Amino acid sequence: METRKIISHGLCALAMSVAGMAHAQKADPIIIGMSTPLTGGAAYLGQHEKKGAELAIDEINAAGGILGRPLQLDTRDNRCNPSEGVSSVSRLLDNRSVVALVGAMCSSVTLALMPQVERNKTPFLVNVSTAKSISEQSGVGGNTWTFQTNPTDAGLANALAAYLEKQGRYKTIAAVGEDTDYGRGGADMLEEALKARGISVVSKDFFQQGTQDFNTLLTRLNSSKPDAIALYALAADQLNFFRQYHGFGMQIPLTGRVELSGLQEKIIGSGAIDAASSVFPYSPAVDTPENKRFVDNFKQAYKEEPIYQSFAGYEAVQVLAAAIRKAGNADRSMIRDALKQTDYSSMMGGKIQFDDNNHAHNNAVILEVRDGKTVVVGLFGT
Repeated sequence: METRKIISHGLCALAMSVAGMAHAQKADPIIIGMSTPLTGGAAYLGQHEKKGAELAIDEINAAGGILGRPLQLDTRDNRCNPSEGVSSVSRLLDNRSVVALVGAMCSSVTLALMPQVERNKTPFLVNVSTAKSISEQSGVGGNTWTFQTNPTDAGLANALAAYLEKQGRYKTIAAVGEDTDYGRGGADMLEEALKARGISVVSKDFFQQGTQDFNTLLTRLNSSKPDAIALYALAADQLNFFRQYHGFGMQIPLTGRVELSGLQEKIIGSGAIDAASSVFPYSPAVDTPENKRFVDNFKQAYKEEPIYQSFAGYEAVQVLAAAIRKAGNADRSMIRDALKQTDYSSMMGGKIQFDDNNHAHNNAVILEVRDGKTVVVGLFGT
């Protein structure tokens, strides 16, 4: 008789759980908007940001959603272009059910969107863009609706400069970057951080996105022989630079913000960029229990390894979900106020807690390529 009661209670609990999930799925969804490049040169990165966000939403909904309602993602393409970014967010904000925004990957797009989200009083979680001016203009800087979860160019540059100084390998570095806020900002911040440590940036060259021919630049760099080349480029541009660098037979080591996973896997495995080092906000090789679980779940869902943008999309949704729970309401203003109180344990081993400029100083990872493999050298605070 007692066994029957236990089984009966167990079945009732299971039925209630399933019913609760079914109720959450039938309720009106809580919609998060995302602006990211889904086409163009940075499309691979934008697709990964979307996948990471969708994985987080799937996990949250499988556990019953938030406030008895399912989460939903509405993603729009910005092509890493400021004007298209503004158009994409205008379409998102036309839907008053969108309670918050995530994006927009490219710093130039993010900066263009900030006045727009402020006018529309919509929380905006910046999870990939690294321009220092984003946090400078947020919180006490004026825009109280924008929050930045990732390290800035300045934080990443300081972490890399500290590592390069400790290694003692380089005294002169040539900076090469795309002609955007990301490329110029990264190079400028690195120059400032290195100068304080006795390492000189001897030249800075910037190219238009979509540049096909780097031969003239590589010829000049090969002649000037800096100790290293600090690269600040994204996706297809970076891969194109790598291929021509390899074809040119360059022996000058690469550093900077080099993407050392995903899209670059083949060229890394070939040994063509052995000795390259990089500072990055994320690596799938970071050894924390939370990251291991995320990597396993991402691989199971998408049959590939996550990259920085996958991680950024995933954690941004989790941070927003925690804020909505804390607010107890899907109201934009209440979510904004709850975000200020965020205390989220990142899979990067740090905490996401926003300062007066609505900026969270998460850890950065230093990576190196050794014998055709990317290895984690260590985590550095930003």
